Amino acid sequence: MKHLFPLFLAAAVCASAQEHKHPHDDAPGAQTATAQSGPVRLTKMMVDNLGLETVEVELKPMEKTFPALATVDPEPGKVAAISSRVAGRVTKLTVHDGQRVNAGEVLLEVESRVVADPPPRLTFKAPMDGVILETNVVPGGAVEPDTNLLTLIDLSEVDVVAQVFESQIGAVKIGQTVRIKALAFPELTFKGEVKSTAASLSRDSGTLRVFVHTANPEGKLLPGMRAQLAFITEETEAAVVVPRSAVLGEAGDLFVYRQIMTAPFAYERTPVVVGLRDDRFIEIIEGVLPGDRVVTRGNYQLQYVGGGAQKIEDDHGHSHGPGGHKH
Repeated sequence: MKHLFPLFLAAAVCASAQEHKHPHDDAPGAQTATAQSGPVRLTKMMVDNLGLETVEVELKPMEKTFPALATVDPEPGKVAAISSRVAGRVTKLTVHDGQRVNAGEVLLEVESRVVADPPPRLTFKAPMDGVILETNVVPGGAVEPDTNLLTLIDLSEVDVVAQVFESQIGAVKIGQTVRIKALAFPELTFKGEVKSTAASLSRDSGTLRVFVHTANPEGKLLPGMRAQLAFITEETEAAVVVPRSAVLGEAGDLFVYRQIMTAPFAYERTPVVVGLRDDRFIEIIEGVLPGDRVVTRGNYQLQYVGGGAQKIEDDHGHSHGPGGHKH
């Protein structure tokens, strides 16, 4: 599928080509979606179609991190099981799975089997704010003593439990800052803190369970969700950095697309030499400088823009080759 994308892209931007007809438009292969090696100038329509986004190259400290896989668990003490001490039947049920409730809100009523006129009724209220995780009764259903009727969970704070390899245990500290990305919400980053570790390693995997506490005010992190964690172990001196998404290519042939500020919608493929990496940024040793702008979204597609794009030429009519800054 990936190999078909350049063909699709050529068709998608074909309409934009009509805005910028020039003597070379009819040259053989002008519409071929091959990787562009030199600077190109796009139209506003092409930029919008590609969804290009740029960010400014920054000078900031890098962070040394190590990754770990994890799952979301409810925080101990924030799960409540509602049960009855007497037998009876459910006469009223006011909630359902997934419903948010407030502390003190009526959840259900149970009529006791004790013979009386009228029979005694028990009212069960929410002991805390939270979400109904599970209902095990229906209106009219029988209730037995010590049977779980409802489960309520407070998701305003959760634990994210990481599996840390033995070789990395020494880098884990109580109170350590951790960045959390749930697979369900890759665009969001949650900030957590190491609160405790297990007392032993897993015999099967040889990993240590590390409990990371994080706020979850919108309730997006749900029990059972998988997440990728980045444990921050050290902050380095300031370096020239770009987001990881800005860098394309393979080892020995890495590059970014630098925006040419002297021409509208113009971008230049610029080779870079990289240094440190963390879960968010890559250090740039050579290629771009602070203040430059690089493409972070749509840059993969930008490699194959052909139709409608103009090569940028100097005063002698020669195309600029790829290049960059050294520092």
